[in-house]
Amino acid sequence: MPRRPLQPLQLNSLHRHSDIFTDMLALLTPLITRGVIDNTEHGLISLRLWFVDGQEPLHVRMTGNCLRDIAGCRVEFSNPTHTTATEVPELVQTLRRMPHHFNAGDITFARRVPDNDNRGALSNILYIEFFIDTEKRVLLEFSGIPFDISLPQWEQSWEEDNVQQLLNMEALRAHIRANVELYKGPSVSMLQDDMPPCRWDYVLNRAEAYMAIYPSIHDKYGPEPGGYLSAAFVMDRTDFLHRMAAEDEAHMPPDAEVMNRDWEVTDFLPKEEAEAVYRAMHHALFREASQMTALVQSLVINGAEKVRISKEAIAYVNTYSGVVAHLLATLLLAEDANAAGLMAQRLQVIIRRMRILDTMARALPPVCSAPLCRAGAALLNNTEHLLSTLQP
Repeated sequence: MPRRPLQPLQLNSLHRHSDIFTDMLALLTPLITRGVIDNTEHGLISLRLWFVDGQEPLHVRMTGNCLRDIAGCRVEFSNPTHTTATEVPELVQTLRRMPHHFNAGDITFARRVPDNDNRGALSNILYIEFFIDTEKRVLLEFSGIPFDISLPQWEQSWEEDNVQQLLNMEALRAHIRANVELYKGPSVSMLQDDMPPCRWDYVLNRAEAYMAIYPSIHDKYGPEPGGYLSAAFVMDRTDFLHRMAAEDEAHMPPDAEVMNRDWEVTDFLPKEEAEAVYRAMHHALFREASQMTALVQSLVINGAEKVRISKEAIAYVNTYSGVVAHLLATLLLAEDANAAGLMAQRLQVIIRRMRILDTMARALPPVCSAPLCRAGAALLNNTEHLLSTLQP
């Protein structure tokens, strides 16, 4: 099966306001003034974090150990580059007021990341990852900060360290699974009363869910040797792991293209469904939609700030993302000879929404509205033509 870029299919890049994936990852580094990691008791991590609001520290107690470099130690650190703001998110206040269950992720002072000086050098950073009630992932990363590390009160063997890393990966894997089940991208969230659902809406939604999480997983494991295997494990890509294991048993060298290639939506679909999606993407109507998607991205999503943040632009992008998602799912129905009636019903709804899009586009600044109206009119005409071929 040929490998081709799938940008038009990555609908999460259009659907910018998914509550699940906006809230699943909390990056709190700028809000931390100082902290203490205490792993001097084997099997227990005590984490205290002081925030910019000056209130009592958040105390997080977790079963497990830090990674081997600071296992058994007490680490005190400060963050001189914290924000000057004095307010903290509601999440922090909720954690202070209400009990939660915490699971440890990777906690280490030996995470290697590339420097930002274009020299290719690597530096160690303090990396703190933990999970709140499985669904929420908290990530703190500190570089070049003042710190003090005690001598270890106990030593962790390499075997224990490997076990801890596997436990941390399993916690991340459970977190991803939980959020995938909760995710509602444009394929599902834009299913309203007038749009009859089909199986492909849910198939695409699940794949989009994994792709919405993928950037943060790529950021974590991308710089690591063999990190693509760790990423495949936490993202439940068992087919990929089986293939890599078979190649390793056959003493085949690692494929650089496989290791370095960014993942695509179809990587999270069974082979037959992925091939069907490729065929639908090469339908003339979806190719035209892909060109319009690029236009929406350049003019609206990546356009001038006053356009990007306007309520008109947000409404347009959300509506358009639903149209594209349902158009692809509808084209996939062509694989089923008995689905022509359902396909026609869905195209009728898509056509109505395309007409609404035209009205919404006219509310945008002329630099956006004129090209979007032209592209939208052409897409509408061709969609109406496809519908006419299905009706007696």
